[in-house]
Amino acid sequence: MYFLKNQSELAVSSNNVSIGIKFPNNLYLRYRGNVYSFIINPKLLLATIALMLTLLMVQLFSSPEEKVIFVQAPIQYNYGNNEPTMDEFIEDFGINIEEVNHAGTTIIPVKTAQNISDQYKEQKLNSVASSLDRFQIERQLLVTDYLIEEKVTRVDQLKSESLIELNSKISGLFKSYVLDQMQAPPHVYAFFTSSSPLKKIETALMEQARYHVPASITLAQAALETGYGKRVIGNNYFGVKDKTGKTTPITTTEYYTKEEFKRNKGIVVSSQKVKRNGKILYKCVVKDSFAEYKSPWESFRAHSLFLNKQKRYAPLFTQGRDYASWADMIGSTKYGGVGYATSPLYGELLKKIIKRYHLDLLDY
Repeated sequence: MYFLKNQSELAVSSNNVSIGIKFPNNLYLRYRGNVYSFIINPKLLLATIALMLTLLMVQLFSSPEEKVIFVQAPIQYNYGNNEPTMDEFIEDFGINIEEVNHAGTTIIPVKTAQNISDQYKEQKLNSVASSLDRFQIERQLLVTDYLIEEKVTRVDQLKSESLIELNSKISGLFKSYVLDQMQAPPHVYAFFTSSSPLKKIETALMEQARYHVPASITLAQAALETGYGKRVIGNNYFGVKDKTGKTTPITTTEYYTKEEFKRNKGIVVSSQKVKRNGKILYKCVVKDSFAEYKSPWESFRAHSLFLNKQKRYAPLFTQGRDYASWADMIGSTKYGGVGYATSPLYGELLKKIIKRYHLDLLDY
């Protein structure tokens, strides 16, 4: 690269390219022997340069531009009625501290979340047609409040204390808006609402959050297996067998195929050949060993783990919160189920309990 310079011309050249100015107003480009010439206005050029220098100086010496952040987040839940400080805002909403100038930033709440929440509740609750609808709306608003307060998106991410508190409130709503309104038989009402020896609805909701077993299925199985609490042996609420055979055998009813009948003949007390759903089965009274637990809660937790840890029950968890699909699939292998029970009516009985007492409203 070299410069060519004389009284009327200034140029920069390199290999086959030259760029130059011929005074007073010619700008040219020479490339491989070809010359491209342009006429420029010297005054316009000088004015453009002066404007660019001025803008650069203003940018360098002016004060930082104030940043305005419009907050649509739930300020009311996080800070009471007060507007958050800049440091609180940065910490709570994950703003990169290097991108924010504290002194030059203003936070403007669009509207407090409490006002929005109150208006929404009032609008929704004024439009409900039944106590069942009211339960669903209040339950969802309650869940949303807890999720917002702890800034999480799922109930299983809530702290244990918050989840216990939330489940207690939902259980209270279910009692008031569902069970109290339908005049359930006393033994059924007591089974679902009594806190002794276990708060069953709250426990089922906790198992749902932690292990994803629908609360309706847990409660319906506990009701069916124990006759609504009339027959609880060894705190076993779910008819879980004891494969070690260490517990004292008790009497129960099983439905066997001919092959199963032959394999289990040693525990059969009596049998009767029956036809169920197009199949010939042996309805047998048997003596079998069942698991025993130290407490009712331990039985509920063991039931969740029992379903979660055994591969044959894995298809149940592909059904989400669809209680009907769970009930259809959890029954006898003779009818396409995963084999929790041998009875061909097991799934239908579960669905009947869930529908009658609206337990599916607890699945969320």
